[in-house]
Amino acid sequence: MNQVRFLSKERMNDSGFGELLAPYRLADQGRDNGNDMTAVKIHPGEAGNSSYISASLVKKIIEALDLPGNRTFLTDTTVLYGGRRMTAPDYVTLAYDHGFRMPGLPPFIVADGLAGFDEITIDLPSHCETRTARLASALTRTDNAVMVSHFKGHLLAGFGGSIKHLGMGWATKAGKLYQHSSVMPYVKAEKCTMCNVCLQVCGAEAIEPVENAVRINEAVCTGCGECIQRCPAGAIRIRWDQEAHTFMSRMTEYALAATMATKVQVYVNFLINISPDCDCMKNEAPPMVENIGVLASSDPVAIDQASLDLVNAAVPLAGNASAGEDKFLHIRPERDGREQLRIGEKIGLGKRSYKLVEV
Repeated sequence: MNQVRFLSKERMNDSGFGELLAPYRLADQGRDNGNDMTAVKIHPGEAGNSSYISASLVKKIIEALDLPGNRTFLTDTTVLYGGRRMTAPDYVTLAYDHGFRMPGLPPFIVADGLAGFDEITIDLPSHCETRTARLASALTRTDNAVMVSHFKGHLLAGFGGSIKHLGMGWATKAGKLYQHSSVMPYVKAEKCTMCNVCLQVCGAEAIEPVENAVRINEAVCTGCGECIQRCPAGAIRIRWDQEAHTFMSRMTEYALAATMATKVQVYVNFLINISPDCDCMKNEAPPMVENIGVLASSDPVAIDQASLDLVNAAVPLAGNASAGEDKFLHIRPERDGREQLRIGEKIGLGKRSYKLVEV
């Protein structure tokens, strides 16, 4: 049974992180030959977001793992929608604005090139519906990876943790487009206020104003969902149908492809600032539960299952589901995030069973 190590919020100090991550140090395992490059996969947060995992916490992970400073880099990939994460220069500046230039941290490098088109292809096993995954080109020179994920809710995936961070986070723009392409939003015209916020954030320029509401050109829309998250009136909706399965299946299969492209040394899930929405939101909602702590594992499915179980067992904050109830499903009943866990186990990404070990 896979081990998932747990560090409580009270022990989130240097010695606590050292104990949590002791089994995963490359040098202790004899797996670093002196030339290996290690990527620390993070999400530095969208402009205006404050719930992302801070640079100081990422630094604690790097120090606890004793990663070589001259062969380690922080990384993420560009996105489909408008904002400061669409191109590498703007994204690097944003990461630095959010503190990821502090002394002792390795450089932040965008993994899929200047505009998100530098990629490699990975052929997936025959039991996967996705035949070929299009991943960031930096993976060709990445010998080991450390996945530092913020466990929280997500509009399309129900919740986001290590699996989503693997699958969506390593994909190029083309890979993200493939994963999102079955999720098409629509406009509820009577709720549209013509504020034009959606026009400003649509990276595909698929939205246009008509007589009393905006209209989405489905032939151009990438299905990224950014307009849904940003619409202040709630006028842009998702068609909740079988596409939920398609999205989660593609995302999880991309996660498997990422593990085929590079060896993941350890998955780290932070269960703090657990918002209903992802760190791509400019203004995140209040936390659903109190901070819980940090998990570490070598299995992305097991660590996400353990994260979900801990969040669901926690006492909710005002206005959320009761203790023991699936808090993410309560918010978005049409999006069962457990689907990604079931698919992940089915395709061999990992196991849902785990043994929780508190350090």
